[in-house]
Amino acid sequence: MQIISLNFISYLVSITTSLGLGFWVFSQSPSRKVNKYFLLFIIGIAGWLVSLFVFYNIYTANWILFVGRFNFAVTTLLLFFGFEFILVFPEENFVIKKWLHYLIALEVALLFLITLFTPLVDQNEVILGSSRITHYGPLYFLHIVNFFIFTLLSIAILAKKSKTSSKEDKARVYYVILGFAISAVFGFSTNILIPLLGYQDAADLGSFSILFLVFAFSYAIIKHHLFDVKVIAAELFVFVLCVILFINTFLSIGTQNFSFNVVILISVIVAGVFLIRSVIKEVEQREKIEEISKELEKAYVVEKKANLELQNLDKYKNDFLRQTQHDLKNPLTVIMGYIDLLLGGNFGKMPKKSADVLKRIEVVAQEKVRDISNFLDEEQFKMGKGVVSLKPGIELFSILDEIVNRLSYQAVSKGIYLKLEKPEKTFVISADREKLKSALFNVVDNSIKYTEKGGVDIRAENSGTVKIIISDTGIGIPQDKIKTIFETQFERTKEAKETAKGTGVGLYLSAQIIKLHNGKVWAESAGEGKGSTFYIELPVG
Repeated sequence: MQIISLNFISYLVSITTSLGLGFWVFSQSPSRKVNKYFLLFIIGIAGWLVSLFVFYNIYTANWILFVGRFNFAVTTLLLFFGFEFILVFPEENFVIKKWLHYLIALEVALLFLITLFTPLVDQNEVILGSSRITHYGPLYFLHIVNFFIFTLLSIAILAKKSKTSSKEDKARVYYVILGFAISAVFGFSTNILIPLLGYQDAADLGSFSILFLVFAFSYAIIKHHLFDVKVIAAELFVFVLCVILFINTFLSIGTQNFSFNVVILISVIVAGVFLIRSVIKEVEQREKIEEISKELEKAYVVEKKANLELQNLDKYKNDFLRQTQHDLKNPLTVIMGYIDLLLGGNFGKMPKKSADVLKRIEVVAQEKVRDISNFLDEEQFKMGKGVVSLKPGIELFSILDEIVNRLSYQAVSKGIYLKLEKPEKTFVISADREKLKSALFNVVDNSIKYTEKGGVDIRAENSGTVKIIISDTGIGIPQDKIKTIFETQFERTKEAKETAKGTGVGLYLSAQIIKLHNGKVWAESAGEGKGSTFYIELPVG
């Protein structure tokens, strides 16, 4: 009696475990084909196990023959559902011809009907004590051929998928192949090979082969975290403990002992569920952290690549700007050089009218050289790059003298004065001479441009810092424009636009250069038509 009970429990555990895992996997994502076919596959397994158990535990000849045939027939369906599962696992990326698919389904249906309702596969079942002897029909070989075809075809498809799948999907495919191979070898040996050799009782061991396959398939379908060692260990521990307690419950002697064991079994199942959930949650959190870490690593690589590309683009841009400066400024410099030679009398005495024309040409050339320099400096500032190289011992008034000499003709031609008040002592500062000269030039030039009457005064003071003061009697600056006059692309007033041409960036560039000299610049004006005063403060040194 005890042996029969253990045999019953072994089948019950295999059936309930298989169905439990099948429905659990299906519930994770009911809409996926892979989950649907897996559930059908599991139902086929459960039907095969039930028929196998009933076959060895009934003693009515007619029923034994029907159950025996049903067992062969359901095996055919089991193999077909397994094949359908393989077609869509792990993702629906393998398609066979429709006509071939229909042909396979038709072959399975015919073999199922022939097996179940004719003696062509299972001719007769003979009871011999506790053993069963099967007399095979003439088409039994089709059952064996069918088994081999589906098994080998499924393995071939999985092998092909393993070559084209992602790294994670390959691991899942290999896991399925391993579980499939172990179960197939074990099942074929116990249900076909050994019984053919005359050992019919070996078929009773076939149920145990299913557990390898069911666990392998389940773990392969569900998300990657189920492969984690901690989760597997927790689930196996809970499963083994529940099986032991389940068997112990059915072997209980007495109602009180049975009730006590049932309570313990339920308690362990509940505790096991919470244990597995907590382990899965821990694994999921760790996987999320790993995913975030990988994403950050990818982002770092992308950022690093982008920075390198930006550096290359920056280099190309700098090279382009340098080449542009060279190609545009050099011809103008040559023109101004020849104008100086002509005005200096190197090629003979120059008539006054011709000299005036040449001076106008020189002024235009100087303006264009300045515009080019301003444009290049502006691009450098936009890229956040400093364009000055400070050197000590720079004499300030030598710079102011050059500016006055360069702009005196422009002032005279407008009928205004340009005066530089020179102190007795020198003012020595640390500066990038050419850049500072360009900045001061822009401010003085701006005053000359917007002054129609009177003129421009330049002077400097030394009171701990060098303060350069440039005053004009020009159109003045509205109070609402004072704070923004040194910003990029300053919006000039209507009167300013009518008075002189300009780009609106000269004062902005001057302010940037002065800041890089550790100085500051600001403007004051009593209002429109009342002139302006510009202050430039630089450290002494």
